[in-house]
Amino acid sequence: MTEPSSTTTLFDVNALVALTLTSHQHHRVAHRFLAGLDGAWATTGLTEAGLFRLLLNPRITGSQRMAADIAGILAGIRTDPRWTFLEDSTSLADPLVDTSVLMGHRQVTDLHLVNLVARQGGVLATFDAAIPSWLAPKDRRHVVVMPS
Repeated sequence: MTEPSSTTTLFDVNALVALTLTSHQHHRVAHRFLAGLDGAWATTGLTEAGLFRLLLNPRITGSQRMAADIAGILAGIRTDPRWTFLEDSTSLADPLVDTSVLMGHRQVTDLHLVNLVARQGGVLATFDAAIPSWLAPKDRRHVVVMPS
């Protein structure tokens, strides 16, 4: 597990939800973490799609939202001068990280994001403390777990 540094930090979907949803239990923590970052922070097509998926779910947000509302939230995120968009041309078929750790379908997206940040020289920010435990030891440096 790595501490945040001047490298690019990719927020996973749950971290983005915490950042954008004021009723989320980790909303303040996500904002403190973001405020403490020295370097750039990022989203990617996959994490932005996941944010849309979750924020459009009234069981998650407590109310029905329109896609235009989520687009507005993303537009707001993108006004942060430290924000960047990570292009993703990576594939687990040609990984930089050790894929032998995959034991089930629920790990695939997380490992894909770790593979992406490994190629970019960054870290994945998450609240999921389990991720580093199942990654290969050499790949754990690509993940920072935010305190919850």
